[in-house]
Amino acid sequence: MKKILAAVCLVLLISWPAFGSGFKLQFGPAFTSLNYSDMSILPSWINKNSLLQFTGGVGFELSFSSNFALELDIMYAPGGVEFKGTTGGITVTETFKGYAVSMPVLFKVSFLPGTTPYIVTGGYLAYTTSQKAILDVSPGIFHSEDDMTDDVNRFQYGLVFGGGVEIVIASMNFLVEGRYALALSNLNKHDFLVVGDTAKSTIISILIGYKF
Repeated sequence: MKKILAAVCLVLLISWPAFGSGFKLQFGPAFTSLNYSDMSILPSWINKNSLLQFTGGVGFELSFSSNFALELDIMYAPGGVEFKGTTGGITVTETFKGYAVSMPVLFKVSFLPGTTPYIVTGGYLAYTTSQKAILDVSPGIFHSEDDMTDDVNRFQYGLVFGGGVEIVIASMNFLVEGRYALALSNLNKHDFLVVGDTAKSTIISILIGYKF
């Protein structure tokens, strides 16, 4: 799957100058989490929480008709999760944060000309640029930050589903879009996050964009 997505990205980049019909900027909040195959090691007083972060990037559209297009994006993609709980007056928070460059390749279907709802679906390739673990035991007991970039599989791939509305005002095109990205690859290189064999990233993002 990784080789197929890489080939599609290369073809789109080469062909865009001839067939491209839209260049866009987009950004917005992203709710990140990690799905684990085994959470049994965690004590009952520890909860898993999503992290609110931010994402953004650029996109290129290849339109084949007024309703169908292929889109190639280059995105800044955050990832991570928080484990937090309080017992005996002590609060333990362990946060895993990662950052990646992501390349989604999406098939876009628009329902109407002009202002219209649309749906997108496809896949992505990503490369993790950094990963760290932050442990905080409060009040004021212990704090540490560890670089764990070498302990993860840095190349990731997965699926993307979403939809939005393209708003046309005069000659200006605005976009509001929601996406759900689900990793199919395992982030864990060694079982360092939780004892479970796999940890797979999920991202729910809300993007606001402008298409030129």
